[in-house]
Amino acid sequence: MIKRNSWVEALSAIDMPLLAIVITLYVLGVMTIYSATFGQGIAYVERQLINGLVAAVVMLVFLYLGIKRMFDWSYVLYGGLVLALIVLLLLGNATRGSHRWIYISGFAFQPSEIGKLVLCLTLARFLALEETNGLRKLLKVMCLAGVSGVLVLLEPDLGTSIVYGVVTISCLWLSGLPKRYFVAMFALGLAALPVMWMFLKDYQRLRILTFLNPNLDPLGAGYNVIQSRIAVGSGGIFGKGFLQGTQSKLQFLPEPHTDFIFGVFAEEFGFLGSLAVLSLFALLIWRIVVIALRSKDVRVKVFAGGLSGWLAFHVFESVGMSMGLMPVTGLALPFMSYGGSSLIAICGALGLLLSACLDIPARYE
Repeated sequence: MIKRNSWVEALSAIDMPLLAIVITLYVLGVMTIYSATFGQGIAYVERQLINGLVAAVVMLVFLYLGIKRMFDWSYVLYGGLVLALIVLLLLGNATRGSHRWIYISGFAFQPSEIGKLVLCLTLARFLALEETNGLRKLLKVMCLAGVSGVLVLLEPDLGTSIVYGVVTISCLWLSGLPKRYFVAMFALGLAALPVMWMFLKDYQRLRILTFLNPNLDPLGAGYNVIQSRIAVGSGGIFGKGFLQGTQSKLQFLPEPHTDFIFGVFAEEFGFLGSLAVLSLFALLIWRIVVIALRSKDVRVKVFAGGLSGWLAFHVFESVGMSMGLMPVTGLALPFMSYGGSSLIAICGALGLLLSACLDIPARYE
């Protein structure tokens, strides 16, 4: 919890460049959503503005509560997450064959998104207290994180379950697990690919096959990737201009405001605009790393590692998906894709990280 005399003093201690980057990305996202849904009214923009307001409130609330208090609550929160995922699987309404969403007053909420934040908190606390640093430590963490990861996979939500895995590996890396174990995990992962293929659903297999060769089903599973690649490539160096993109306006590009938001942005703002956005994401992760390096709390360092892996993978997958370089998973581009669950979860995580700045004695650059 904030211990300074006033909010003004507290805000002066936190990382303002990080906040500026977040606001810039969010504004660019709202602009791109408006362009992607141009001619369909402003309902999506209005809802995203509401999502942004809720996310800002959540960030302030978490900043006030403080990351140390949330570490104390992390095990209880993780238990609540597991319970929520079980209830969702058993009682939730299926949407497009998946049990991912809870609907409240017309708004859809995805518990697995908040689960990424809870997982970061739980692993950071656990790894900071774990005395062993070998195979036993690795197995404990895999069992702990695997409970939520398997439940998300059963929804089914392959993309989010992979993010859970990335968060887990990132936290293990920051905790100082010997490098040989990461090599072993990579080797085992490669060896397990044929077995994992057997457990994938038909549509998941088709997504992977069309990723390797979109022309295998150009009017079906490969259509999205083909149209997104056209959108990105047609933007050229400088782009076609705001509201001038043809792929989304002529409705060739599917899900332009969510899954393929980067395709819309790249078509209208070109290579230079895309490079600027990717640079902002790189700066955001750099600021997270700076806070982690300055903090003396091991839990904060591990938490920041998990958050960095979470955001970096989302950006890598979402951008790569739009360019046909990664399989389609439906992961959101942070701050820019339409949707509240991802935005709220990330802003909550950043609010907690910013609260750690209050315990750093000197101003950092």
